[in-house]
Amino acid sequence: MALSSRAMTADQKQLRRASILTVALARFADTPYNELTMDRIAADAAVAKGTLYLYFRSKEELFLALYADELARWFDELDASLEKNRRATSFDNVVQLLCDSLKNRPMFLRLIAIVHTVLERNVDLTTVRRFKTRMKERVLNTGALLEASLPFLKPAQGADLLLKINALVIGFQHLAEPSGVAAEILKEPELALFRVNLTEQLLSTLRTLLMGLAYQAKYGSEK
Repeated sequence: MALSSRAMTADQKQLRRASILTVALARFADTPYNELTMDRIAADAAVAKGTLYLYFRSKEELFLALYADELARWFDELDASLEKNRRATSFDNVVQLLCDSLKNRPMFLRLIAIVHTVLERNVDLTTVRRFKTRMKERVLNTGALLEASLPFLKPAQGADLLLKINALVIGFQHLAEPSGVAAEILKEPELALFRVNLTEQLLSTLRTLLMGLAYQAKYGSEK
């Protein structure tokens, strides 16, 4: 889509920003992050490179904004499902909901894996603070909904559970998508042990984690 005319109004600028992010996400779907350049994104978005830098001061800032948008959509989906099914939600349903919501967002999973090691670098203090503040609000809100759906969770354990899920996803995503050389090596039958299915591993680990929290709530922790 050509974006040759200059964005003048706030609405036009917002539309242009959204268009740039859409293009970046599309390119990320078929190109590793380290191979993407601002030049290519600008060309595909039909904007001058200088214009692109008016919206995002670095590639890291652009992709952090992309991750923030994807994160908000994920939280929106979780919140809507948890609110809708609050009275009829079972332990297994919550686990499946969490896993399905992530499985259906492959680009989100790839972004999660590089947030802390890549995207939060080369970004100014104000941008990171704004991102973390918004994330905190969503984590606390969705965490409270999880606590309402899983009564064995204590106050603040819902938010803590989301942080643990984030850590699990980061780890399993790296294992599920190894680098080019490692991916080739892991095709060998004798190394099948190291081939990871993210959804299966996340489902199993989440169920074990929640069973442990439920047990602890019922019987208390051993001293």
